[in-house]
Amino acid sequence: MKVVHIESGLGNQMLSYAEYLVIKKLNPNDSCYIETIIYDLPECGEVICQWNGFELKRIFGIDVPNIQSVFSEVQWQEIIADVRKSEFWNKGWVYAPVIVEAFEKQGVCLNNYLGDAVQYNTKVSPIRRFLNTRFGNAIKRRILLPFYSQKLIKKIDSSDKIFIQTDENVFAGQTLGLRVKGVNVNFIEKEIRSEFQFPELSDTKNIELSNIVKSCNSVAIHTRRGDMLQSNGWCYKNGYFKRAVKYIRKKVEDPVFFFFCDSDSIEWCKSHPKIYGIDFNKDKVYFVDWNKGENSFRDMQLMAMCKHNIITNSSFGWWGAFLNDNPDKITCSPLSWLNTTNTF
Repeated sequence: MKVVHIESGLGNQMLSYAEYLVIKKLNPNDSCYIETIIYDLPECGEVICQWNGFELKRIFGIDVPNIQSVFSEVQWQEIIADVRKSEFWNKGWVYAPVIVEAFEKQGVCLNNYLGDAVQYNTKVSPIRRFLNTRFGNAIKRRILLPFYSQKLIKKIDSSDKIFIQTDENVFAGQTLGLRVKGVNVNFIEKEIRSEFQFPELSDTKNIELSNIVKSCNSVAIHTRRGDMLQSNGWCYKNGYFKRAVKYIRKKVEDPVFFFFCDSDSIEWCKSHPKIYGIDFNKDKVYFVDWNKGENSFRDMQLMAMCKHNIITNSSFGWWGAFLNDNPDKITCSPLSWLNTTNTF
């Protein structure tokens, strides 16, 4: 038996489901399940379940066995109660051992491949704080990352927790590792593209925009702020977008820029053109601000239609770049370990 944990917003759900596909492909004779217990725990909603719940079935029609089906209703409620009692969301988000222990009490024993490492550490060390300054970031980009890039990628690489082929009963998933440079995402790419087929656009605004996107040298800029500002704030201070846009201008004739971000940040983006190295009066620029709530996935769909992509540290934006099927695409990110064509 293999059980793959899924949580968070759409981008992370897709990464974990892709891990499910890898494990299922490597273990064709095993029973494989997903586990989505966190969506049954509103108490941790402010931390990580703040988006639109489990979306893979609603958007992509993905319907796979859930481990909940293995237990009776009484057993499942006892599992929920045990996990809730742990309050892991207040203790570094160390959920894996808690869930595995709750399953074991109900007779399902799993080898915890995720361990008990703290996944969401909100503390910022003095070194990290320095590297996020303009001067520190310049040192990081020009000296540290070129020197340590391979070591860094190797450290982040979660292949051993993704490409699992074993007779053991396993609890896995949520490494987000398939977006890491050097990890063999090609192993499952055909299945990924087959599964992640967006529903056809049906509203006038998105249809009109998609026609514009397809008719020009479109560049999607996923300027993720909101809940990810702590991780991406340095991109706005240290010239990342300027460098990426400058490179796009060198390589792409008459680029047209399409901004995608959380709806609360659109006005902020419009007020800070210098951060992006774009003249909103001279350049062709579109701001996509209407896909909200359960229609937020349309932004990913439209980003994937663009010819090129500039993203931040966001699985949602990364999927837009990855699913872009332009063979000559330029995909830009601020992180050397993220699987894009260029880093700035």
